Amino acid sequence: MKGGGQDMTFFEVYDSWLDEHKAEVKQTTVAAYLNDRKTFSRFIADDTDIRALDEDTMRAIFDKLRDSGMSSNYMGDLLMVYRMVMRYADKKLCIDNLPSIDWRIKNVSNSRIKGATRPRVKRFSVDEYERIIRVFEGNPSPGGLAVVVAMFTGLRIGEVCGLKFSDIDIDEGLMHIQRTCVSVTKEVQKLLRPDEEYVMSRCLQSPKSATSDRFIPLIPKLRKILQAYAKIYPGEYFIATLTGKPTSPRTLRMWYMKMLKAAKVPYLNFHCLRHTFATQMIEKGVDVKTVSSILGHAGVEITMDTYCHPSDDVKRAGIQKAFKGLLK
Repeated sequence: MKGGGQDMTFFEVYDSWLDEHKAEVKQTTVAAYLNDRKTFSRFIADDTDIRALDEDTMRAIFDKLRDSGMSSNYMGDLLMVYRMVMRYADKKLCIDNLPSIDWRIKNVSNSRIKGATRPRVKRFSVDEYERIIRVFEGNPSPGGLAVVVAMFTGLRIGEVCGLKFSDIDIDEGLMHIQRTCVSVTKEVQKLLRPDEEYVMSRCLQSPKSATSDRFIPLIPKLRKILQAYAKIYPGEYFIATLTGKPTSPRTLRMWYMKMLKAAKVPYLNFHCLRHTFATQMIEKGVDVKTVSSILGHAGVEITMDTYCHPSDDVKRAGIQKAFKGLLK
């Protein structure tokens, strides 16, 4: 392998980085990195020395990306990948005279970049939660139950789809989260297995991280619902297709949208159920470490930065409490 003072192109380094990194991430993440490489190749020639990609050059590339209609979120992801590749060139390949990466791009979302301010995530109100539950109780369905489970466990959508009945211990009131279900799109399969004919599919993977493999206690009402459901819908997977395969996240999102419409609740994406779950627990006094463990986060700081935003009512009450009696 080349390194030190020898020349390496950006894509030689990129491929080396991905080859080493792919064993640490999921298949879909590898596909995303391959797609990122394809995007970079639209603006960076194959023989471009990695040292040539300095701040001015990269700013010009990101200007072109913006002009092409690229979203700020995806541009932020590309900037993050560029930095990871540059750090790999420095630390692992020991390439010298690399350009600085300590710069930012105006109006580019850096939500996935360490140290960046995360955008405020929306949540459901207690009244909206109650309306969703009433819809389920009035017309129980597998999709509806999946939504209710997510509401009271904070599961990610892929974790709900990957659940098996064997993961649920009704007597102990525990749910074991040990896999996630992801949809494999035509684009992803083409990148990962270009010679295979595409068939719309979904695959089961290990959880997002080691801490995502966890046990979650079930509230009594949810235990009772699950116990009744297991008798009506016997099968391997918690929510399954007619052929017995796990339901895809895409299908569950469709059920979820119909449920919100029936409840007359404004649309928020499925992940907002997880956000609402975490924020509600924090506001009721549950310690952050416990919430982080239930959510399966790698660290408490992720829980604090991403999910634990106090509502406007809580902030208003806090200010009023702090200055009570000073202004009459």
